[in-house]
Amino acid sequence: MSVQKENKPILLTAAFVVFFANWLFPQNSIFPSETGDLTIPLWLFFAIDVGFIVALVLGVRTKRPRVVWFSIIANSIFFVLLSGLIFLLAIANGISEP
Repeated sequence: MSVQKENKPILLTAAFVVFFANWLFPQNSIFPSETGDLTIPLWLFFAIDVGFIVALVLGVRTKRPRVVWFSIIANSIFFVLLSGLIFLLAIANGISEP
């Protein structure tokens, strides 16, 4: 089954949302319970944030207006929310460091 070029940004956005949700609500959380080191989640969420920017750029470059609007709205919302989470994790990491 071939994916059309116009639908790739939507699928990329959905893939990042699923990946983000999988890391945020797993059975065994990635957040350490004993060490308090938050650098791995910070870098992981930063990589996902970059993926939202890539999906946004790919969505804006398509010809279909619905895909463009979906890409702008969805990726912007997810980017802002994840950036806020990264900021809060960075503050928590700074507080927990000796």
